Amino acid sequence: MQPGRHEARSLSVQGNAEIYSKYRYELLRYATALVGPSHADDVVSTVVLKTIRRRSLDELENPRGYLLKGILNEARGWSRRQNHTRVPHMIERTTPPDLGEVVDAVRRLSVQQRAATYLHYWESVPVVEIAEIMGIGVGTVKRYLFLAQRHLKGALR
Repeated sequence: MQPGRHEARSLSVQGNAEIYSKYRYELLRYATALVGPSHADDVVSTVVLKTIRRRSLDELENPRGYLLKGILNEARGWSRRQNHTRVPHMIERTTPPDLGEVVDAVRRLSVQQRAATYLHYWESVPVVEIAEIMGIGVGTVKRYLFLAQRHLKGALR
């Protein structure tokens, strides 16, 4: 190996580590919102490893956005592989929902609805930026937010 290539690789590894350290907690929170805490680490690891196999994180124009979109795509694939059964709740509510019911209602949202909801309400990301991260139009983000809100209101009544 030539000395110049070794130095460049060392800088690349350092850049990857710095960028990963900068965003790792945000990436884990996002993945947790999409696939749950037991699979979030796997999703983030998969995305980061796939990305750095192709190119260094410091070569990306927007590494945060690129990784968030990668996590969304990986979560979609993960969700398709799962066999979730959806059970409608028909009982009229007389008491507030408990945490388990809220978590169940959120998990019944599509991955796209969860992603938009998490980014908008928990991370305070503007709708325009969510559209860029998800690679969709602003109107589609608004639709996902509306559908998620409608579902959650209905499920938690």
